[in-house]
Amino acid sequence: MKRAVIFLAMVVLLVEAGTALDIRDGLVRIATDDLTLRPMLYRLVNIAGKSKYEPLWFNGDPRTSFITISVDNRIYRMGSSQEYQTTQRRIQNGVEIEYRSVTNRVTQRIMLAALAGSRVANGFIVELEVENYTSRDMKIMLKEVCDTSLGESLGNHIALASNPKVTDEMLLNADSKEPYIVSPGEDASIALLFDAAPRPDSVVIANWKRLSDSKFFYDSDLMRGFTLSPYSVNDSALGLYWNERIVPAKGVMKVESRWLSGGPGSEFIPWLAQNYPPKNTAEAEAAAAAAEAEAASAAQGDAPVIDAAGFSLDVGAIRALVSRIDGAIANIDSVTDGDLQSILSELDELESTAGASN
Repeated sequence: MKRAVIFLAMVVLLVEAGTALDIRDGLVRIATDDLTLRPMLYRLVNIAGKSKYEPLWFNGDPRTSFITISVDNRIYRMGSSQEYQTTQRRIQNGVEIEYRSVTNRVTQRIMLAALAGSRVANGFIVELEVENYTSRDMKIMLKEVCDTSLGESLGNHIALASNPKVTDEMLLNADSKEPYIVSPGEDASIALLFDAAPRPDSVVIANWKRLSDSKFFYDSDLMRGFTLSPYSVNDSALGLYWNERIVPAKGVMKVESRWLSGGPGSEFIPWLAQNYPPKNTAEAEAAAAAAEAEAASAAQGDAPVIDAAGFSLDVGAIRALVSRIDGAIANIDSVTDGDLQSILSELDELESTAGASN
């Protein structure tokens, strides 16, 4: 009996390690490719009255986003190096992708998270862990290339707080005052939160081809654009770097990045400028709650939008409504027209109350 249970458990682990995973919560989703096991990030959006998950990184080939590790000055690209075997598993609220060699293990954990004061999952925490299997210390450096593509068709690849339209390659060091780096899209956007630890030691904004072809480090001093003709035209990416760390024998190191998703760049960039970093005030809390209700409502295909500017809002009522919307998102397949109409009625009531108090 024990042998049968152990065998079945091994079968389950093997099947899960070789098939795609799909985790969803709130407004965001993580899915892994069934062939490469590379992860893809998505946000729930509303397009022409229909809800869909919009990819936040380039999804034509999931291998264009990857992790590179330097182990005692030897460079390995995860998922491509024969020295590392790849497996995956589901973890609480996310996925874990493991790259294992005879000397070390590199683990990428991507977890759905509620960021920037949100009460629903609207972003991702990406954790990289390196475990040293050997009896000697290791010198480790990490690079993660994220193939941002949302703004390429609109001609606005990257936006910063200090520059809403970045047109040239650049390097942001740890002493940069930029609070975030945005890849703005027509229907959805994603921002690397860069204002406080945990964060990468540096980020390169560059042409994807040049960044991908670089063995590890990348020279962005030439201030080139995002085109490398004829190989890579109008093609940008982010390179996240973590400086050298000593991982002791049998030891472990961890680094982390945080990603916040949002709606169209034309709305998300002004919202970030006004609301991020979050302010610890009642007004900011009310505005954040209203923004969450608006985002969730739009994701459901509901047209009404509450403009919180200048309104005196009932925070308790907003929280209750957000809780209802959370439940509708979690059970979107069973939501009826009556449920949607009830939510719309509450939105109308809040709007009229806010207008009267104003």
